[in-house]
Amino acid sequence: MLQAILEHGNPPQPNVQLDAHQAVLSGRPTADRLTHDSDPVVRAAAQDLLAAIDSHLSESCCRV
Repeated sequence: MLQAILEHGNPPQPNVQLDAHQAVLSGRPTADRLTHDSDPVVRAAAQDLLAAIDSHLSESCCRV
């Protein structure tokens, strides 16, 4: 979701981007728990999400 907002092609909207970033971060504990799910597909998706969160950088989100 965050990546789609950042790459949608609209002019930068730092407040919207920051709000989206914070929304994604608020779900991080759930993603952390899902890395231990019994379903390997769920585990992989959670790991991918955490990697995307950890590697994401943008000027507006660096203020978090």
